[in-house]
Amino acid sequence: MKNYLLLFGILSILSSCGKTEKETAFVNSQNPDLITQQNAESNVVEKKDVEKLIFKNNDEFEESKELDLNLLSKVAASLAIQYSDIKISETSFISYNDEIAFFVITHLVKTDEPEKGNAEEDDLGDYFERKYLFANKADGKIIAQQADFNLSYNENEGMHFSKSYILKNLIQLNENTTGVAFYTEEASGSRVSLYSQQKFTILALVNHKIKKLLYEYPIRKTQGDSNGRSSFELETLETGMILSDTKTNGFLDLIVSKNFSYEVAVEADEETGSAEKSSIKVKKESERIKYNGQAYAFKKDDRYRFLDYN
Repeated sequence: MKNYLLLFGILSILSSCGKTEKETAFVNSQNPDLITQQNAESNVVEKKDVEKLIFKNNDEFEESKELDLNLLSKVAASLAIQYSDIKISETSFISYNDEIAFFVITHLVKTDEPEKGNAEEDDLGDYFERKYLFANKADGKIIAQQADFNLSYNENEGMHFSKSYILKNLIQLNENTTGVAFYTEEASGSRVSLYSQQKFTILALVNHKIKKLLYEYPIRKTQGDSNGRSSFELETLETGMILSDTKTNGFLDLIVSKNFSYEVAVEADEETGSAEKSSIKVKKESERIKYNGQAYAFKKDDRYRFLDYN
């Protein structure tokens, strides 16, 4: 059902945004393998697949499973951090080309011990920094690096961050720019206040510097409330993303299908004799994200389509 709704959403996008023959063929085929064949002409990065389908939906990401631990140890030495301070379970890797690798690393940052007498509940715990970097495969020397403080965290804080998952296929945005994409989920640990969000980022190495092409675009979001058992009210945004054949300022547009769903469930009440109830509503939208000369620009949209939180 979820896949059907997202594919329907993509069809709506192409109708509203001006379809091309290739985009229509992409939707009708429902076969991502065909898209890979259409984009084999890239000569910027060798031996890595690039394709028009970025991700079909939030349940079907194709993530990089690689992790070169030997190279990671060299990178740690170049960063002057202890290899043992790297959180391997939250570190991702992909081969960017024959000579360069890309990492998203999570590592412990040593801080001063908290003062004695602080209440235990005020202890935020160890601080972990999330950073992305490009490094030479041969010796682990850093070409470019950048810390992301939005993804760095204290281990005991209320909001929890997942590993940053790198997509296994690079994204050819024009003849000279190849992007690497990853997403990260943040979520509250509460069983009553239901919140989580996946944010999507595309970076590239341009003139030995990291260029943020798309930064923290929300691709999935849940918001709602629960009684901690089986009664809840929840709105969910799920998306799919492909590359258009149309360019703006020299970069291919990004087409996003959006599926908003709203579910309410009320548990059975033995005292009143009322039965369990549930209902679902769905709303579909689309968005075309264009390159403005510096980055892919999008308007922040915090509106809820069903919840009365606005």
